[in-house]
Amino acid sequence: MVELITLFGTYIAVFVTLGIFTILYKENPWYRISESLFLGLAVGYGVAQQMLFVRDQWAGQWSKSSIMMIGYFLALLVGIMWYFRFSKKYFYIYRWPLAIIVGTGIGASLRTVMIAQFLDQIRAQALLNLWVPNNIWPTTINNICMFVMTPAVLLYFWFTGADSRPGFMKYVDKLARYTMMAGFGSAFGYTVLTRYSLFIGRAQFLLGIPPNLAEGYPAFIVMALIMLATMIGYDLMQKKKTTAV
Repeated sequence: MVELITLFGTYIAVFVTLGIFTILYKENPWYRISESLFLGLAVGYGVAQQMLFVRDQWAGQWSKSSIMMIGYFLALLVGIMWYFRFSKKYFYIYRWPLAIIVGTGIGASLRTVMIAQFLDQIRAQALLNLWVPNNIWPTTINNICMFVMTPAVLLYFWFTGADSRPGFMKYVDKLARYTMMAGFGSAFGYTVLTRYSLFIGRAQFLLGIPPNLAEGYPAFIVMALIMLATMIGYDLMQKKKTTAV
């Protein structure tokens, strides 16, 4: 027997899921209620988690010495300065924490970007084995493609707009365009596949397919009929009012 609180949560989840899907019909109150409910809960949960993080940071390490305490309160001061975003008179104060966050973020990420997307790529390309033993031919073909396609794309952008282009560049350009189209296509296909995976997961939840609760299916039928009837009835009432006028 499913507990009452679990059943209630299932009905709420079905309601929000179907309410978001009703946007496919048109803008309606069910969608606005679901959207507001989701955003409100997400923001509230996020604020609570951040406050808990601030408390745990103080109890964990920042309260151990006077220098750490000063750093902690300076960090809180920078956080409070964010709220000057809502003041027209003191809006300039908001730029200080923004500059600190953007500057430190770029400085911290620049090193990792240079290493992961530049140096490691060069190192991997230089250490690439074109022939993999033990007849692992898919890996061998993959390595050969990487060895040929990576320089082709680099040369394509290197010579773009140049006045004098070597004659072999027309072949390199064609290979580079094929490579980029394959990369863009696979990235887009992976994105679409991810969205379909999310949709399939929600559909399985609505149909009560295990490991989801079987109570999701009757909740789906009830909520779908209520939302469909109310939206169609509202549209018919609006048409009658328009015709009467």
